[in-house]
Amino acid sequence: MNLDRRIELWTVEDAARELHPEMTVQQIRALITIAGLKPVGKKPPGPYGGRPAAVYDGEQLRHAHAVIAPLLIAA
Repeated sequence: MNLDRRIELWTVEDAARELHPEMTVQQIRALITIAGLKPVGKKPPGPYGGRPAAVYDGEQLRHAHAVIAPLLIAA
């Protein structure tokens, strides 16, 4: 039996767009810092190159958002 879990990878910008209630990119970065989340990898750069964006486990971001977001949004 294969118990591997498929991880949904989100950049900070993805999280700002997908999480509800909505948060700004700056609030998502604060959420990541407060929750102590570490990137699980890097998103490959697009056709124009540039620095690869860090990606985070979407489930961890959703859980941290549910716990911490009400405090950040109220501030």
